[in-house]
Amino acid sequence: MDTKPNSARGDDLAERVRSVLASKNLTLSRVSQASAAQFGRSSPYFVPHTLYHELRLGTFSPSLHQVFALSQISGYRFSDWLRVLGCDLEDIPRLQVLLPSQRTMLLNSSLVDAEAWIPWFRNRARGTVAPPIAPLAHLLEVTALRRLRFLSEIGNRGYLYAKIGRQDALAFPDLLPGSIVRVNPKFLNGRIPKTNGSTSTEIFLMEHSKGLFCCRLRVVEKGIIVLIGTSLSYAQVEMKVPGEARILGVVDLEIRPMLLAEQPEVPKDLAKHWKPRPLFPEKKFGQLLRSARTNLHLSLREVAGMSRNIARLLADGRYFVSPSSLCDYELLNAPPRHLHKAITLCSLYGLRFRVFLKAIGIVLEEAGMEPIPDQLARRVPDTESAENSDDDMLGRSGFLEHVLERSQEVPFFLRQSIGALSGLENASLDDWFWIGGEYDVLHPCLKNGLLALVNRRDKRPIHFTSKPAWQQPVYLILKRDGTYLCACCGIENGTLVIHPYSPQFHRSERLGYHHDAEIVGRIVTVARKLG
Repeated sequence: MDTKPNSARGDDLAERVRSVLASKNLTLSRVSQASAAQFGRSSPYFVPHTLYHELRLGTFSPSLHQVFALSQISGYRFSDWLRVLGCDLEDIPRLQVLLPSQRTMLLNSSLVDAEAWIPWFRNRARGTVAPPIAPLAHLLEVTALRRLRFLSEIGNRGYLYAKIGRQDALAFPDLLPGSIVRVNPKFLNGRIPKTNGSTSTEIFLMEHSKGLFCCRLRVVEKGIIVLIGTSLSYAQVEMKVPGEARILGVVDLEIRPMLLAEQPEVPKDLAKHWKPRPLFPEKKFGQLLRSARTNLHLSLREVAGMSRNIARLLADGRYFVSPSSLCDYELLNAPPRHLHKAITLCSLYGLRFRVFLKAIGIVLEEAGMEPIPDQLARRVPDTESAENSDDDMLGRSGFLEHVLERSQEVPFFLRQSIGALSGLENASLDDWFWIGGEYDVLHPCLKNGLLALVNRRDKRPIHFTSKPAWQQPVYLILKRDGTYLCACCGIENGTLVIHPYSPQFHRSERLGYHHDAEIVGRIVTVARKLG
């Protein structure tokens, strides 16, 4: 963890800021004068004329208010200025996925840089019907880089995303701790049971005074519901809607990491009967932080310890937040001085970055809206001619269009979190498999499946006779006839035995190992629809 002054880093940062301002024919002196005229010299928005000198010290960074002033005066986007200053907002959702969480938290899925370049795909063959299970590399091929803003139609449809906490097991085993769920906030009222005493078939994302939870719900009477646990013993507490509980939406998709299935637990404060409190919006910054922290069941010391992990992961000591600083933020309503600590707080508390800024008096809509040029923002080098291919981005029909129609939205914000979800740091198209045509599945986690990520280096099948279905490893099997099978399996006396975990009856199939079938690899992540 880098905690010492870095003069080389400071010199580079000062030069980058100077170059960005010069692209708008601005000097630091003019910016300082403009910030003084607009906000006042005693304002936290004031940009000093000594900014370059302070940046060269190697430990200094402008405050969020000063970044807002730079954005508004230059006309460049607030998020791009943060990137120039060494803070990437896309680190927030990546850290949220990577770090463990006791309670469910909303992910910052809206922080994707619309100007970022990503590889995109096209159909290998048009008009052909995809097999029930097939390698994506046989169906798609990588094309030129695209800007994410040209894919906004399939990447920004208003869904919410949440990560299931270890102590949110109300929907277990339908949902597991560590899973990423997509939530449709535009749910139909018809999905909520109208008959008193009936339980919903869908899983909802709920908010009450103890945090966020994914569960089915039972209507007791008009305006009163109970959150229902599927298999574990949670206290059934009646809550008024919307005064004591809010329904944020219907869970319609799960991305399940299958490498390390966590054992869920029922916390003591939810196992015994408790009295719900009314939900009120948190107006002050300190109240917002304290409420978010307590809902996640974290102490100040635990938050500080997790921030140290973030500082180590990002190799910058400025991301660390001490317990005393955390206490000051909550009690004194004082925002952090460093940009990096704001990234840490949003990552650990599940706070929307826009909400965080609003709580400290920054209205993002009033900042600049123009993207900083790629070479100054250091996005991606060598992007010549990439934009020229945007007009043929999607074909009229084919496998790619079918997948997009089935999935409805692509969570681009997770593209840097594949390693955390799967254990595969450099997954390629060859590691992804389409499983959306298989309906008679042999494991409940594959029901309504869309995609599976396979570790092709893990080819030794293991079946644990004493473990339940949700803890069993699932493998991708290539049969002699060229078809694929997804199932739990093990080797017995040189024979590959398929163990079905299915509501429908299936015999335990036996195949000659290396003769009738081969193990392609172990499935480490599955994306599947719910409902």
